[in-house]
Amino acid sequence: MNNLNRSRGLKWVICLVDCIVVAISYLLAYSVSRQLSDSAATLTNILNYIPWTVLMCILTYQFFNLYAFAGRISHSKYYYNVIIAHMMIVVEWMLLKYGIKALSMTTSMVLMALIIQLTSITGIRIMLFRVQSKKLSKKRALIFVKNVRPDNGMIQKVLTKGEKWFEVSGVVQTEADGIEIKADAFQDSDLFIISPDIDPAIKEELLRLAGMQGKEVLLIPEFYELFILGAETQQIDDMLVYSIQPPHLNQFEKAMKRALDLIISITLLICTSPILLLMMFIIPLSSRGKAFFLQERVGEDEKPFKILKFRSMVDNAEKHTGPVLATERDARITKIGAFIRATRIDELPQLINVIRGEMSLVGPRPERAFFTQAFTKELPQYPYRFMVKPGITGMAQVMGNYSTLPSDKLRYDLMYIKNYSLVLDLKILFQTILVVLHREQSKGIKVEDIQLGVKLNA
Repeated sequence: MNNLNRSRGLKWVICLVDCIVVAISYLLAYSVSRQLSDSAATLTNILNYIPWTVLMCILTYQFFNLYAFAGRISHSKYYYNVIIAHMMIVVEWMLLKYGIKALSMTTSMVLMALIIQLTSITGIRIMLFRVQSKKLSKKRALIFVKNVRPDNGMIQKVLTKGEKWFEVSGVVQTEADGIEIKADAFQDSDLFIISPDIDPAIKEELLRLAGMQGKEVLLIPEFYELFILGAETQQIDDMLVYSIQPPHLNQFEKAMKRALDLIISITLLICTSPILLLMMFIIPLSSRGKAFFLQERVGEDEKPFKILKFRSMVDNAEKHTGPVLATERDARITKIGAFIRATRIDELPQLINVIRGEMSLVGPRPERAFFTQAFTKELPQYPYRFMVKPGITGMAQVMGNYSTLPSDKLRYDLMYIKNYSLVLDLKILFQTILVVLHREQSKGIKVEDIQLGVKLNA
C-alpha cells in the first residue's frame, strides 16, 4: 500500500473514531445532566440529534483540516485548529438553538458535551502524533539543487523551518560539471530533497535510486508537474497517455461560484457594516488622509480594476519610492493600520469588489501590474492566474504567509485552479478564519528577503 492510500485509510479510521467520540460525548453529557437536574430533552431526542450532530462536527473538522495527517505538520498549529474548530461548533449550536429554534437540549448539556468532545479529540490526536513522530523522526537529508547560491530560498527554508525534521548531511550541486550518481555515494542519507529546477534526467535517476534504496523523497514540484497531478488517464490503442486540460473553470462552475460569492458577500457586508462605519471615522482621525484606499490591480483576463481597501499606511506612502512590498516593521504603516492589517479588517471593503463582479471571495490575490510584469519574466506560468477572478483570500493565503515567495504562492494558486470545487472554496473560507486569528501569517516581508522575493530565485 503506497503512502497516499495509507494516509487516506488513516483519515477514514480517525473519522470513524471521531464519529464514535462525538456520539458518546452527547450521551455522557445527557446522562450527567439528568443526574444533576431535570432536562427537557429525552433520550429519544438525544438519539435523534446524534446523527446530525456527528455530521455537523465531522464536516467542521474537515473544513479546519483536522484530517491532515499525511506529512510533517506543525503540531502546535494543528492543536490551535482543533480549538478554533470547536469554537465554530459552539457558534453553529448557537445558531441552531437561538437562530432557528431547532434545538431542545440545554446550553449546559451542549457545553458539557463539547468539553468532553474537545478533550477526547485532542487526546486522540496527541497519541496519533506521538506514533507518527517516531515514524517521521529526524532524518539525515541530502539536498539536490541546480546551483548553490547564498540566496537559495529552498535551502534556507529547509535549514530554518525544517530543523525539527531534517539534519542536512550535505548539498549536491548538479550543475557543477554534472554529477555521476552512484548508489554508494548517498548511503549516509535517509532522505532526498530535490529542487524543482534540476534537469529532468537527473531528477528521474534520483527517484529511481531512492526507490531502490527505500529512501523517502521530498520533491518540490515544477509547475508542469502540478498540471499532471490529477490528470485523466486515456489510451491511444494500447498506449497510455495523460489528458491535461488548461487550468480554468467551466461555465457551470463559474455560475455556482458567482452565486456563492453574492450570497456570502452580501451577508458579510450587512454583518460587518458597524465595523465598516467605525473604520470610516477612525482611520481619518488617526492619520491624515481618506479612510478608503483605491489601487489598480490586474484581474481576470489581465483586465485592470480598482481594488478597494481601508488605508493602513500613511497617505501617498509610495510617492517617493514607487511600488514597494510591505516589510515586517514598515515605518509607513500607521498604528491603526497595523491593527487592521493583522486582523484583515483592511480587506473588508473588497466585498464591494466581489459584488461588482471584479473579484471573487476565493482566488489568487490580485497584484499590481508592476509586480505581475516582473513575476511573469521569471515565471512563464504566472499568467495562468488570470484565468480566474482574483480573490480576497485563497489557497496561497491559508497555506502560506504574506512573505511566502511568489513562486511558492503560484504553486498554490495553480493547484487551486486545477482542483477547483465549491467545497474547496468553503474549506478555504473556513481556514481563512484561522489566518485572521493567527497574526503571524500577516507579517510583512523581512528586509533581507525583499531581493530574494523580487528575483524569485527560490
